Amino acid sequence: MKGNMIKTRFALLNNQAATGATGSDLILNEIDTGGAKNGTLILVIDNTASSDQANVEVWTSRASNFATASTALAAVASDSTARVKITSDTSNFYSQDVLGGTNSDVTISSTNVISNLTEDGLYVLNLKNLARYVNVQYDSDGTGSKIAAIFIGHDVPEAPWATERTAY
Repeated sequence: MKGNMIKTRFALLNNQAATGATGSDLILNEIDTGGAKNGTLILVIDNTASSDQANVEVWTSRASNFATASTALAAVASDSTARVKITSDTSNFYSQDVLGGTNSDVTISSTNVISNLTEDGLYVLNLKNLARYVNVQYDSDGTGSKIAAIFIGHDVPEAPWATERTAY
């Protein structure tokens, strides 16, 4: 082992972000992964009637500030901007409603998009092959709902020398 290091990086993308008007491409706060190549994203959804989150996508890039509100994201090869693969198997995706039961209306498409988050609850996604920055983009079916997102980066790189600390 080289310098002092941590193995995880915690970052808050948003805390109770209010959803916007119907159909808008909303984004959360971009986070720096701290060099983590893999991580866990936790979404906490507090929905109101007729205000679901739809087309939820996780994006990553080597470029900072790669996402803009109300603009649909697209892949950019030069800075590695890409949609992160969301796998729907039980070791990579987990959801639970507020009473501890199963969320029934979760669908992950073959294009790595969560089609609708209609139920209050906790949604946990394991993410792989991340670049330096991560953000979440989603559409809103109306106003009133809230979304919180927490990122936990895994296997943050170690410091290059024994007397140094890592950036995170």
